[in-house]
Amino acid sequence: MERYARGEIELWDLTTIYEWEFDTAVPEKFPSTPYCKNMRKLYYEQGLNYLKNFSGYADREILEVEGEFDIDVDDWVFTGVIDLVFKDKNGRLIIQDYKSKSSFKNKKEQAEYARQLYLYALYVKKKYGRFPDVLRFMMFRKNTTIDIPFKEEDFNEALKWAKDTVQEIRECWDYAPTCDEFFSEHLCNHREYCDNKI
Repeated sequence: MERYARGEIELWDLTTIYEWEFDTAVPEKFPSTPYCKNMRKLYYEQGLNYLKNFSGYADREILEVEGEFDIDVDDWVFTGVIDLVFKDKNGRLIIQDYKSKSSFKNKKEQAEYARQLYLYALYVKKKYGRFPDVLRFMMFRKNTTIDIPFKEEDFNEALKWAKDTVQEIRECWDYAPTCDEFFSEHLCNHREYCDNKI
């Protein structure tokens, strides 16, 4: 999607390139769960289906693709990489983030994920002179779009959360593990030698 948005590959080549490059780009073994015995196959097929139904970006003005930034917040630096920033045909400024999640569990989880895009809005405001109109999650496995209208009070909450989190980290000296069985067994980068493995 990055290469397509940059104009490096054509719309009709997306599925072919995906099929050719999937195993190289995704070499990791997928975990098996009680709900899905072959998660790799499921993710592969859902990604392919998304690309087969993707109609392109003809109706938008692309402003940023994988835009990396550093922005000062108080006495620390917030670093981010924005998947996509664009203006739609109505001139709305939109931050788009691709997610491999199939959906959010509830509104609370969605709001927690939205903090990321609200913090990206710091950079968008600085660069483009205004806040985005819409924060968009593209849940590509299910080809679902979730649009969140930008609200300044939610932006302020996200910024306060980030500042409070930085302060909490600075004041913390005891990093007790929070163990989740699935994460510990399949995803944690330290699972091979962690003493706290479940």
